Amino acid sequence: MHPVHKALASHTDPKGLPWVPWVPWAPGHFIKLIKLNPITGQIILFIRSLPGAALQMHFHPGTVVVYTVQGAWTYDEGWVSEAGDVVFEVAGSTHSPRMVGREDTVVFAVIKGALDFVDAAGNTIATENWQTFLKRYHDYCHEKGLTPVDITKF
Repeated sequence: MHPVHKALASHTDPKGLPWVPWVPWAPGHFIKLIKLNPITGQIILFIRSLPGAALQMHFHPGTVVVYTVQGAWTYDEGWVSEAGDVVFEVAGSTHSPRMVGREDTVVFAVIKGALDFVDAAGNTIATENWQTFLKRYHDYCHEKGLTPVDITKF
């Protein structure tokens, strides 16, 4: 017989979290951080991108799962992800998403590890991980006079 344990769960209400401008070298992209896991490095977030925006080429050492909530985007690999689609990115992939819809594109993503932004020669120009996302969130909240939510708590 196994003892009954209380379910351990963490609840986050995304309506109360701000859309934070993402990287300065990629205008038109905003992040809403849902959960950052300092133990595994996992990043869970929404990304909102303006029509026509493209994100700098980047490399994922870990896997990424992306659910398209609204809008449309592509990697120019013969498919377009639209609302309701799920894209699975293998570890070690490099790509640059481009928004192709007429409305803002919103995706929900689960990222394992980091994103290494690279130049045309493949040289890393910046790295994003749970720590840089958390700093960006805290800096934005401080700038706007918002009280940050502890998105690292489980």
